[in-house]
Amino acid sequence: MEQKVESPFLLLLQRHLHGETAGGESLREAFVSLDHLLVDIASDLQITYDGPGVGLGKQADLHRLRIAEHHWTGTERVWGLAVCSYAGRGEPRSEWRIQRASRERLPVILRALPEFFRGYAELADRDRQGRGSGKRLHDIALLLER
Repeated sequence: MEQKVESPFLLLLQRHLHGETAGGESLREAFVSLDHLLVDIASDLQITYDGPGVGLGKQADLHRLRIAEHHWTGTERVWGLAVCSYAGRGEPRSEWRIQRASRERLPVILRALPEFFRGYAELADRDRQGRGSGKRLHDIALLLER
């Protein structure tokens, strides 16, 4: 059976999830690469996904990982991943790209990634069957859960 060669940043995230101490800067760098990958996947699939909570303390669901077309600055609208605020009514507000989150929130985001990828892959299967992007989501989910 052919062995798939995986992206170094995903292998780093996997190691951090399974016990290797996550240094702030190496984790941020891995999140930058993950952010770029998810822009590509989200742009292909164009489905909104409300992922797991990444809030701090007792307000875990106040901030969540979310795939959507985010409005960042000026006229910049881009599909991708963001930490969004679910405070108030209406549409969740895009707060930060994952690599821009606070030092305290970085490990919370890291621990949420397996659930995030599992859920996003299931949604892609349901709404955009047969897409290569959906298969890639499954591959990443499996990697992060190993």
